[in-house]
Amino acid sequence: MTTPVAEDPVAEEAVAAELVAARREGRSLPGFPGTHPASMAGAYRIQELAMSRWRDTLVGWKIGYISADRRPAGDPDRLVGPVWRQQCHQGEGHAPAAEVGIFGSGFAAVEAELVIQLSQDLPAHAHADWTAVEAANLDQRLLFGIEVASSPIPDINSLGPTVIAADFGNNNGLVLGTVLAPRLDGEPVQLACYVDGQLIGEGTADNLPGGIHHGLATALNILGSRGQLIPAGTLFATGAITGIHSIAPGQHCRVEVRGGPSVELCTVDASFGRS
Repeated sequence: MTTPVAEDPVAEEAVAAELVAARREGRSLPGFPGTHPASMAGAYRIQELAMSRWRDTLVGWKIGYISADRRPAGDPDRLVGPVWRQQCHQGEGHAPAAEVGIFGSGFAAVEAELVIQLSQDLPAHAHADWTAVEAANLDQRLLFGIEVASSPIPDINSLGPTVIAADFGNNNGLVLGTVLAPRLDGEPVQLACYVDGQLIGEGTADNLPGGIHHGLATALNILGSRGQLIPAGTLFATGAITGIHSIAPGQHCRVEVRGGPSVELCTVDASFGRS
């Protein structure tokens, strides 16, 4: 465990600058480039500084689960990271597989996800107290897709949620499938994930603690506390339904809705150009 330290704006700016430089250049880092953030608040300060340096348009957020043993009691059980327009792809099964960049010498994985796209601008929510019921009642549509979880830091997931949050939530892209129609039978959507044609995981949103709308509500509360606006069209990748599956450059991933459509990607090393 890292010993908590006082805020150091200069050090936080330096960490953000190094994380962004590594991502832009597609290179790995030997570890987190500085003292680990002592809290999620510190992690999000670094994330905001890094976002201000990133030359792209924000289109959404990834939501990641934090297990109870990895967070202080009372802290949110989710973290968020930005999804950028140039790293958001369409990848339905009838189209060529989307090509995405990963950090081949860093961390790289794929995750089958349900993706919520809000269809309304959200009003300022001053007290950041969204509930899962309120989140479920927002005007929205449900898609599925593949989150590209990749970072210049090879052991990012073992370093804890503050490091993950600081480095864009360990996100390097999102590949979207089609909009899913509501299930008339009430059965949950089941996703299956394949890498190079081999089934490596399957599951439903029941695998996500609290469900997708608890995750969305928690994300909205985090973003509201940070003063982030949520315009209509914002995407939320709600979490890894089938697990976190390692992937290397040159591999292929397909996620399918059982009995329905699929979405595909192929990976390239980010050192050959940003995804």
